[in-house]
Amino acid sequence: MPGRLSIFDDLAFKQDIAKKFGPFRDTVGLLNKRYNIAPTLNIPIYTNAKVYAYAHFGLIPSWASQRSSMQINARSETVFEKSSFKEAYKQRRCLIPLNGYFEWKKDAVSKTSKAHFIVSTSGDYFTFAGIYESWYDNALQKSILTCALLTTEPNEKIAKLHDRMPVILESNQWELWLNPRSSYSELNSLLIALPSDKIRYFPVSELVNSVKNNSIECIIEDLEVKPRQGTLF
Repeated sequence: MPGRLSIFDDLAFKQDIAKKFGPFRDTVGLLNKRYNIAPTLNIPIYTNAKVYAYAHFGLIPSWASQRSSMQINARSETVFEKSSFKEAYKQRRCLIPLNGYFEWKKDAVSKTSKAHFIVSTSGDYFTFAGIYESWYDNALQKSILTCALLTTEPNEKIAKLHDRMPVILESNQWELWLNPRSSYSELNSLLIALPSDKIRYFPVSELVNSVKNNSIECIIEDLEVKPRQGTLF
């Protein structure tokens, strides 16, 4: 379950969005670099209303009275029928640019869990399929955007870390995902795992275990950890 994210460079994404969809409203401006994003923190999203904005990581249904109703992930197999997600899936789909995300893997010998950073083999950013809602925050006395990531069955490589992975879209799939006229069958064709050869991962420092840490050291490979013989990341 993708619950820890990283985005520190969104310039290429914004350039690609402008080329594909034309001018858009950018309320993010200069990105606040976040190497270690946990639920409830803000992440940038590009909505099907052509707005690039920060959203609360954790979707809160518009009808919910408490933040505790938030959910960070939506299973692609049931997103269209769950009351918390179905309206957002139908009307409010978004793209979520990220430089990578983290998963923890338990060592069979030590029984301790080690964080791994998952990135694109090409060095490019990822674009996660997301959904979003507007929710009125009584404490802030204003409406905020909230979002969730869609997940699917993992590819062979990610299956070594976790039994789910985010739905990661290629740029040629963006338009279909954002188009309000796309049918359920068309959308469902996108909800599959990115091929293993487009993803790699590596162990990182224990710094990422604490959400208080937000530095580039969180995503630097821990070279003291050696892969077992026959294991390829």
